[in-house]
Amino acid sequence: MTSTGEGGNALQYAQRKARYGHRDWLFWTDRNGSTRCAPRSKEIIKQAMLASGTQGRWFVVSASTAVLQKGFWAMGVLMLRNAKHGI
Repeated sequence: MTSTGEGGNALQYAQRKARYGHRDWLFWTDRNGSTRCAPRSKEIIKQAMLASGTQGRWFVVSASTAVLQKGFWAMGVLMLRNAKHGI
């Protein structure tokens, strides 16, 4: 498996990588209904936001704890702005 997970086990893959890899991951369902996950970066945040839409759901899987945090459009905009400044 590559650095991004797809399919039915994408959430478990993201939780395992976040918990033991000590890096935030994103998990989302795109418009076709397929689940995806990838490490958090500016490009991935934008991809998850656009794939989910303004009313869609996506999740941040927190590093070291693998706790899910529901993402929403305004949060994504703030995350993009912070990523631009290296936060």
